[in-house]
Amino acid sequence: MHAPLRHISLCVLLLTLLSCDKTPGGVMSINDMADLITDLQLAEAYIDSHSSEFDNDSSRQVLKQSIFKKHGITQEDYDSSLVWYAHNMEDYTKAYDKAVGKLKERYDKLDKNGGGNPDDMFGPGEPTHNPVPGPGGPRMRHPRADIKGDTTDLWRGQRNYMLTQGAKRGFITFDMPPDANKRPGDRYQLAYKLTRGGNDFKVSLNVDYTDGATAQICRSTNSDGWVIIDVQSDTTRKVRRVYGYVSYDMKPGHTAYVDSLMLTRTHLSTSNYGFIHAQREIIREKKQK
Repeated sequence: MHAPLRHISLCVLLLTLLSCDKTPGGVMSINDMADLITDLQLAEAYIDSHSSEFDNDSSRQVLKQSIFKKHGITQEDYDSSLVWYAHNMEDYTKAYDKAVGKLKERYDKLDKNGGGNPDDMFGPGEPTHNPVPGPGGPRMRHPRADIKGDTTDLWRGQRNYMLTQGAKRGFITFDMPPDANKRPGDRYQLAYKLTRGGNDFKVSLNVDYTDGATAQICRSTNSDGWVIIDVQSDTTRKVRRVYGYVSYDMKPGHTAYVDSLMLTRTHLSTSNYGFIHAQREIIREKKQK
């Protein structure tokens, strides 16, 4: 290769590397955003496992502001960055994937230390009120299957969504067969954490049986926080399919977040079998041959 061509190739490579994490002025870089997402996720886990200490918005806001201070940003800086990432979802996905990797590294570190010190989850300069789950506390916000497989999370898609006005009206859908450990009378639960931002949301969870019938629950959501709906399957029928959707209708200039999506299957419990509030059954007439 001639020297000029080699020089041009090196320049192109350098520019490519420099542009991998290029964001406009005033917007957090992908790496910085990943670090922030990591700490915010840990804060959410800490709040969930210490709900008595964070029983009002003020205490949660203090924790959030301490994280912003650690990262050298303000609420306004964070909001500006979110607006930019909302229109550059590929970069947001990169930041989120990096955050998932960082969380895994921290949890693995605790595991290697036999539970270790929760403070090891953070580096220097962490907020005073460390958003760290204790050794015996929940390490993930998704239910884990127990040894017997009585409860397991069936969700296999993306768990977190940031929706902007560009999304307009649409659906987050899922459709899957039951897992190999299914049993008659299993209960299916769809759950996620919602920040509506003033937008309209609806949710539907459906269970189809092999005989053509369907158990269904649908509802509108008019508040922030956890959205949880259940469908109790019939003990006399076999489940063929589990499906549904979260629908949204975005207003101009508004943003919404759907976080920590999970779909759990739990084996029959006689104590709550009768709790089927708002669930309905659809019987389809068989076509005459």
